[in-house]
Amino acid sequence: MTEAVRQYQESRIDDEPILGPVLTLPDGSIKPLTLLERVLVTLRLTNAKLLEARYFKPVSS
Repeated sequence: MTEAVRQYQESRIDDEPILGPVLTLPDGSIKPLTLLERVLVTLRLTNAKLLEARYFKPVSS
């Protein structure tokens, strides 16, 4: 009996060559950061986890 355990990947802020700073979500989608979000990240007033909550859409059952 082998159980497949899904590893949780945290969202992170990456620097893409064309898009600039982006939020990379665990599902692989990429969200470009707005100017305000870039400023907040630079000033360390927000992080990837807080930004992820903004884009999270709960799955309805």
